[in-house]
Amino acid sequence: MKYDYLCTHFGVRNLVYISFVFLFASCSSYQKLVKDGTPQEKLDAAKKYYKAKDYLRAQPLLEELLGLYYGRSEREEIQYLYAYSYYGNQEYLLAGYHFNNFVEIYSQSDKKEEALYMSALCKFKRSMPHELDQRPTKEAINDLQAFINKYPNSTYVSDCNDKIDILRQKILKKIYENAKLYYELGYYNSAIVACQNAIDDYPDIENRTELNYLVVDAAYRYAKNSIQKKQAERYQDTLNKIEAFKKEFGDKTMYANDIQKIKEKTLAVLAQTN
Repeated sequence: MKYDYLCTHFGVRNLVYISFVFLFASCSSYQKLVKDGTPQEKLDAAKKYYKAKDYLRAQPLLEELLGLYYGRSEREEIQYLYAYSYYGNQEYLLAGYHFNNFVEIYSQSDKKEEALYMSALCKFKRSMPHELDQRPTKEAINDLQAFINKYPNSTYVSDCNDKIDILRQKILKKIYENAKLYYELGYYNSAIVACQNAIDDYPDIENRTELNYLVVDAAYRYAKNSIQKKQAERYQDTLNKIEAFKKEFGDKTMYANDIQKIKEKTLAVLAQTN
């Protein structure tokens, strides 16, 4: 048992030592290449590292090669791989920048369409969760739509449309939650405006029925909390909103009973003021 332990322990130590030797040799070889390698050797190595998805090593070589091959035909492929190396490292801001550079520099390249798509994809990757600022999301939608408009027959169009749908749902969720938050905090006038804007601006919003109900209920609560001389006018506005709700959704929604109760309470208050 002690022998087995010693063998195992010895084997582990040897394995660590061997791994360290290989790592050191590999690093030493890489540094020698960076320092003394010819442009062709660096290009071959950069492609090798890139193919192995070792973007951290490929990227510095590609960056240097951009200068070494300036004005030569090989530079197009180097610029292309350089942009992808940032994408592979999930550095989407810089990747998008370099894909745009590729499009501008090599406007006649057969890879231009792909690079423009990748630039839009980088914007998609940078979109924030719905709780955060959605300006990057809107920018991504604009870029994806611009790609579709430029290349309507591209094989990437279907994917762009799918991504636009994902981004749009994210925006709609934020709009819905913001509108509902006004209601939950008791800012009923702001809730009416926010919910109505969401309904008007996004007719296909998933929570349309609920938002319309919140408009009605917020209008009733806003009227109830108003000063007396404003109440009659605001209760009448509540009735108008109830009629608009019923005209669109009828009496078969999950909110039908609540809408009816709000109507009865509103009519009762107005009857007392007349």
